[in-house]
Amino acid sequence: NFKDIRRIAVRAGKGGNGCVSFLREKYVENGPPNGGHGGRGGNVIFRVDPQETSLNFVESTCRAQPGGNGGGKSKHGSNGDDLIVRVPPGTVIREIDPPHLPREVPEAKPEEVSGRFVYFPGWEDQGETKNATIPKEYLVPHPDRPANRLQLDLVQPGTETVVAQGGLGGLGNAFFASGDVRTPRFALRGLLGEARWLELELKTIADAGLVGLPNAGKSTFLSAVSNAHPKVAPYPFTTLNPYLGTVDYDDLQQITLADIPGLIAGAHQNIGLGHHFLRHIVRSHVLVYVLDIGKPRPWDDLATLQRELELYSTTLLEKSALIIANKADLSEMAKTNLVELQSRTKIPIVPVSAKYRKNILKATFMMRKLIEESRENSPTPTEVI
Repeated sequence: NFKDIRRIAVRAGKGGNGCVSFLREKYVENGPPNGGHGGRGGNVIFRVDPQETSLNFVESTCRAQPGGNGGGKSKHGSNGDDLIVRVPPGTVIREIDPPHLPREVPEAKPEEVSGRFVYFPGWEDQGETKNATIPKEYLVPHPDRPANRLQLDLVQPGTETVVAQGGLGGLGNAFFASGDVRTPRFALRGLLGEARWLELELKTIADAGLVGLPNAGKSTFLSAVSNAHPKVAPYPFTTLNPYLGTVDYDDLQQITLADIPGLIAGAHQNIGLGHHFLRHIVRSHVLVYVLDIGKPRPWDDLATLQRELELYSTTLLEKSALIIANKADLSEMAKTNLVELQSRTKIPIVPVSAKYRKNILKATFMMRKLIEESRENSPTPTEVI
């Protein structure tokens, strides 16, 4: 059920209506206006939650609670509750045009848009509202003035961002009382909350991204060096979703690794599992190529991986890189291949046996060294919006 891209609709809550009411007490038949204001509509807020790793649990329609209507005796309506939507770190938000299917649009209810004012029962407006002074924040912008489109990159855990603002509560009739209009029989309706259509894309945040062909041993390596437990089996495409692992060091420092499904030649044309998951290594400081050094011509595998990465994004090959020569303990061919590979590339190589955890400490030391150097040169993640 892993999802790293979704299109959703969000609507903030409508503001509650102001109330038309007058003081009615014993010996006071025609008291002054005392209608309360409506409550503010709830906001739709995105919160970055490091416990979330997928967009799977984000609802397709997110609607916040409306504000309560004002009441008599100057009672103001309650504010609507904000809707908190939890998303993983690395979620990119883009506002998009409304979809063509009307059923996907969270339309406002008819009673929410039936005019600017509410009236005292049985009273007809004879022009009194034309002279009413309405605060400028209640004036709806002209439709020919394009609003700014949302474009956000949610990275920092705990960050909260309002993506749809709740509507203001309407003003009670007491607000409109003046020397000219002593008994206003009208109040202001609450404003509609903002509505937006958003595309969410998860681009995992990890210090290093593992790339390799199917069966190269990426998942075994990730299990050997981190706290992740991806599925490991001797057949292609065991890893169907990205996995994140954390490497802990004796000095209490940590790095994170992202393991994505294996690439094959033609992945940029969506052959195999395609390049769909490459978005999860775009932010990585370091690329870690995991090669099966015991198979014939592993340098051809390296060339295939680099070619597919370049076809996806030319900036990927500009990142610092490390080669993990896995299965180095299996045969004499592995030793011969290692020497040949070292002569064909300038990328540092660490031979390991992930299955038997041989030379793992050197591999984690090299990864940390490259990551720290990369952080010094580019402390912020790659721009991905």
